Amino acid sequence: MPSEAVAVDFAVWLKAPKERTAAYFSTYSAISRAIQAALRQWVREWFYANPAVLRRYHTAYQILVYFCTHPFRGQPTNTFTYDIQQTHMVGRAFASATDKLERALKAIDTTGLPWEIRERYFPYRYKEVTRYVTANHRALYQMLNVDTMLMDAVLKFAIIDIPGVGLEEATVKVRSAFAVQLKRFSDEFDLSGQTEELLRIATFELTKTLSDKSAKM
Repeated sequence: MPSEAVAVDFAVWLKAPKERTAAYFSTYSAISRAIQAALRQWVREWFYANPAVLRRYHTAYQILVYFCTHPFRGQPTNTFTYDIQQTHMVGRAFASATDKLERALKAIDTTGLPWEIRERYFPYRYKEVTRYVTANHRALYQMLNVDTMLMDAVLKFAIIDIPGVGLEEATVKVRSAFAVQLKRFSDEFDLSGQTEELLRIATFELTKTLSDKSAKM
């Protein structure tokens, strides 16, 4: 997982769409997808780089399902991530993981592991992985909830804090919120070191979205 700090120019957030504007949903759903995609990529990289986790399948399964879920595309009404409070949303998360899960299992190197562990990761067992996590989902819900909390922090930053306290103080607040949530992401690893990179990704996506909309005008 990359960890180098990247300077971010937050001035573009002064132009971020406000609620009840035409660009609101499309802009923030794009930002949400970019954040979710980055998190899933970092988690995938960690998973394959740390094979010791395979010996604890109850943990490994949940990480697998998380990074196999598709970034939620959003739905109008201010929903930008999988809401773990809504059963149908969680169902969509599990369904989205199904097509990737078999491929993810094929990519696992179980060489050297005892047979009783290796067999838990045979690709044809991908549906069993999903069933297991459906019944034992604490870690998965923890990760999905952080997706939601990060987007809540973005919305608060752009819509409430910048107009309320100014860009400089609002930036301090969103950095702090991201660091807290990324630290809470998993009991297995600490993503708080990715705070600046994730804010850079969100800011780049905002800049790109605003540019695309301007070009279409």
